[in-house]
Amino acid sequence: MSDCLFLPLPQLASGVRELSGWEAVWTPLGEGEAERLTIGKGTGWKQIEVPRQLAASEGHQAVWYRTEFARPDHSGRVLLRIGGAFLATNAWLNGKLLGSHYGYFAPFGFDLTPYLKAENLLVICCESPVEPQPEKKHHLMGVFNDGELKPYPASAYSSLPEPSRWEVPIGLWRQVELEYVGPITIDWMRLKPHIEANDGRLEVQARLRNLDGRHMDGEVELVVSAPGRDPLRLRRDVHLAGGNEQTVSMRLALPGAKRWEPWRFGDQPTYRAELVARVDGGIESARVQDTFSFRELKWDIGPRRWSFTVNGRPMFLRGACYSPSYRFDELTPEGFEGDLRIAKEANLDALRIVANVLPDEFYRRADAAGMLLFQELPLIGTYAYHARGDNSRFFESAAREQQAEMVEMLRNRPSVALWIAHDDPPWLQSNADLGDVHAVRQNHSIDQELKASFERLDPTRPALAASGEVDQHLFLGWEEGSWRDLAEVEPVMVTAFGAQSLPAADSPVWKQIALHWPVPDDEPSWRYAGFQPVNWAERGVGLPSAHQSLESYAAASQEYQASIVRFAAEHLRTRKFESCWGAFAYHLVDPFPSIGFGLLDGARRPKLALKALTEAFKPTRVIVEPLTFEPGRPFGILQRPDVPFSARLVVVNDDPEVSGRGMVRWSVTRERAAKARGARFLRDAVQKKSFAGMVEVEVPTAFEPAVSATSVTLPLSAQGDYRLEATLTIAGRVIDRTDLRFTVTSTVPSPRPRPELARYLAERLADLDSLRSEDDGLSFAMENRTRPAVLVGLTGLRLDGVVLARPELQVETHAGRAPLPKRLDMPLGRRLVVHVVTGEPLGVGAHSLEADITVPGVASGRLVVEGNVLTPQQTSRPAG
Repeated sequence: MSDCLFLPLPQLASGVRELSGWEAVWTPLGEGEAERLTIGKGTGWKQIEVPRQLAASEGHQAVWYRTEFARPDHSGRVLLRIGGAFLATNAWLNGKLLGSHYGYFAPFGFDLTPYLKAENLLVICCESPVEPQPEKKHHLMGVFNDGELKPYPASAYSSLPEPSRWEVPIGLWRQVELEYVGPITIDWMRLKPHIEANDGRLEVQARLRNLDGRHMDGEVELVVSAPGRDPLRLRRDVHLAGGNEQTVSMRLALPGAKRWEPWRFGDQPTYRAELVARVDGGIESARVQDTFSFRELKWDIGPRRWSFTVNGRPMFLRGACYSPSYRFDELTPEGFEGDLRIAKEANLDALRIVANVLPDEFYRRADAAGMLLFQELPLIGTYAYHARGDNSRFFESAAREQQAEMVEMLRNRPSVALWIAHDDPPWLQSNADLGDVHAVRQNHSIDQELKASFERLDPTRPALAASGEVDQHLFLGWEEGSWRDLAEVEPVMVTAFGAQSLPAADSPVWKQIALHWPVPDDEPSWRYAGFQPVNWAERGVGLPSAHQSLESYAAASQEYQASIVRFAAEHLRTRKFESCWGAFAYHLVDPFPSIGFGLLDGARRPKLALKALTEAFKPTRVIVEPLTFEPGRPFGILQRPDVPFSARLVVVNDDPEVSGRGMVRWSVTRERAAKARGARFLRDAVQKKSFAGMVEVEVPTAFEPAVSATSVTLPLSAQGDYRLEATLTIAGRVIDRTDLRFTVTSTVPSPRPRPELARYLAERLADLDSLRSEDDGLSFAMENRTRPAVLVGLTGLRLDGVVLARPELQVETHAGRAPLPKRLDMPLGRRLVVHVVTGEPLGVGAHSLEADITVPGVASGRLVVEGNVLTPQQTSRPAG
């Protein structure tokens, strides 16, 4: 509604009062007005703390608040300021509808002045619709209503028993205040700094609003402050008709202005701009202030290309994804400072804010810390698939409005380096396994429109239509493929890589998950906390049943995560600027008590991967890159004794203070022999097991690609555990030291057997009692109730334990049977009958069919379908 005011900056004029004494009552979505809740009537009101983030679930998707206050002793205008609320908000004062606002992250408010009485009743209703089918959602809540960074993640496919419930945030998560102002207010202030001829230039744009019905004359004064300097002042007369708005522009010069630098390059000088609006007589009406900095970005980003400079210097971004907490009301400035300190100690200089907009305090502290940010809209996954036209239009309209608010809130923050419209949308090529929802390029048009809008609203920063389009989400070794495949990729930018791990056994996180051991492999409380059993079974350290204790399981999982993180980070750094420009671990911290991807768990306890990434991201690093090896399981470098060991020693440098001639010394030593007897023992005794060497290297500057110092090729016939150590020194000073542990063995692990699908997954992919006899064989039914998906593998069929040799597979269509395609689209809810042609029907009795199925992104494993073939007498026997 037009009566809603967007208030990104507090109006610091005549004072602020925080409202208290709140009561609340829950209702189903769309109810309450008939019960006269808009005037504070009805039953069930209870005292409640505000601010506080609540949880909406089926049947409880609206919460109504009420409070009373006396007319403020203020002769001007009184604004209601709501700092943040999930998700759709309506407000009434003394029964008068003030207006509505949609979106959870932006401050907004209303002019209360015309409706104030001596005693006033304020009623606020917050609604957060629960959308348990993520692909059909049309509300914009980012990580809060889809994805893997929330309790009850999308990968649980609504399969968890009670008491687990699909919930989304709701309610007033920030303070509700009264602001006292004059008739002229300042909606927003845009600060556009740039350097010209080594001096600063600042353009300021601001929109003034006359809340009064009368014509107003006055002035605005711009005051720009810098440390150690007298403030610069600039005034301008303004004239506003009653109820109108006006945009004013002002320019000034700041001689000798200094540039804001990322923390690894220098300092972060900050300037302050204050804009004061006055009416006739010099009476102050409103005052806003904000900080800004001088820094320049240049980029060339597109298909298979990426370059990015800050103040003319190219940067390989060492980053991590960041989603600090599922509960916004628990976020604090001190918490943000702690996370940013941890990020810098881990040698990170960039964070990717995944499908979320954080409170203003975070961005200001990122400015002060010199941390660069990739900022995404709260869009994740699929929206409005097969939705009604009005829902599709609502989604697209809401996305445009949220984008405008986000850009307005964050445009003055130098830390924000790149805009992203949509995280992992269905139209990406990497999401081809979503079947039809990918084929129809769902959400593609709106994402491209949002990219163009970013470029129009803020041409000073690059913009992407999607995270995962030019950049890559690289979950090899977890969601797909083998970790070995990481050594073969040549991306231009990686904005997600990593694996899950358990919190340490003594972490406080377990008090909120499940302390008992052993646990079932598909333990509901673990899956509610984010545990992905399919990926743990296929590529990780296995399921709980394969481990003796929680302590050993947690340790093994953290070792695997640390190994993946280090291997990926170091490989990508060896490609610095050729062709890779950055690597972001997924992610810095688990946002709730979870089993997740965080380098720190939900209690901020470090996992082993944090230390691994800190080492891999050292500003100056010597990296051992193995070239000829076999992957161990779950992780390990295996070298066959009949193949020479080969590795490349690479030096990469991001430190502007380091360069020049250096020396790389290396050694290879066997630390433990393999068990051997007889002639094999004698051969082992005479084989060489240690080697060493050194090589001079010209260490690259911080703005040059990595360099190959040398290649090492060694005949290692003696089996056992080895360690390659490498040290980089410059002018006699040790800059970095690293090692690579590997095993020389003639025994290579056999492929991991495919596990039987967990029951909750199997029954969401097939009718497990649908096995039927057919004249030419048998049939069974697939019925997908997970997410839009594609069946790409149906092999290894065994009937009653007997392997079926090359059976013909067919699928029923509207035109009859057809050969089973290599990729069978599996829309949600559609029953697909698969025929296995063997040439003869099933015999009478109970039967069981096993098959190895592959549904990328959902499941891979053995599916068991059962059925009972009746005799003719049983078939014809009347019911009852």
